[in-house]
Amino acid sequence: MNRTASAIALTTTASAALLLGACQSWTQKSPAQAVAETAPPAADEACHATLKMPAPILKLPGTDAPRHASNDNDVDIAQIHTVNQPLQQIGVWNDQGDGWSVLALTLGSRRARSIAVRMRDVKLPKQSALWLCSPDGKLRQGPYTEAPNGELWSASIASSQARVEVWLPTPSRDAFSAELTDVYGGYQP
Repeated sequence: MNRTASAIALTTTASAALLLGACQSWTQKSPAQAVAETAPPAADEACHATLKMPAPILKLPGTDAPRHASNDNDVDIAQIHTVNQPLQQIGVWNDQGDGWSVLALTLGSRRARSIAVRMRDVKLPKQSALWLCSPDGKLRQGPYTEAPNGELWSASIASSQARVEVWLPTPSRDAFSAELTDVYGGYQP
């Protein structure tokens, strides 16, 4: 083999090795990357998972029926309990293994027949899901996977207590934020 052919063969071999190495490193993912690319937890895991740290309970004032009929045609359906606190500061994080974390907070209002929430400044990272669950996990609303304009209004759960669960890949915990603005204690289930 002459020098030119030898140089071409060496260049071709080196290029192929670089290309093969790049392809291998491109297709190999770390376990955290692989978990982060999977779908959010199945619905039956959310609201039913055993949490290592129990969700703290935010006790709200009791929900009272409207005291007088309004003079207009408005219908009162719920009492508003204003919270205005960051969910990530009043809830508790749980590492569920397999790269998933759950932020949980239980809400309660005596005499409420249903609970719903409103949040603002909501940032739900990719692959995250927010749920509103009854204490036994049988009733749930969600998954909420996006918050248009940073605001999220949940449907109600027919209970005087409800648990908020935010499921997301553990590496995305710092990217999540939401301010729990109001909790609605409903007069009807």
